[in-house]
Amino acid sequence: MSSAPIAPHWALGLLCGAGGIIGGYLGAKLQPHLPERALRLLLGALATAVALLYLVQSFRDWR
Repeated sequence: MSSAPIAPHWALGLLCGAGGIIGGYLGAKLQPHLPERALRLLLGALATAVALLYLVQSFRDWR
């Protein structure tokens, strides 16, 4: 176990935070104009895509 201090990765944190803020703003603006079915399909597709990416990465790391 290392006793060295662990510093946060500020650039990554700021980019993720900015993405969350922008996504939250755009989602709130677009939500009244999109049908519920379209939103559900879009979110389902995004969740599936992320899951597949994680699965592919895990197989690459496993080999």
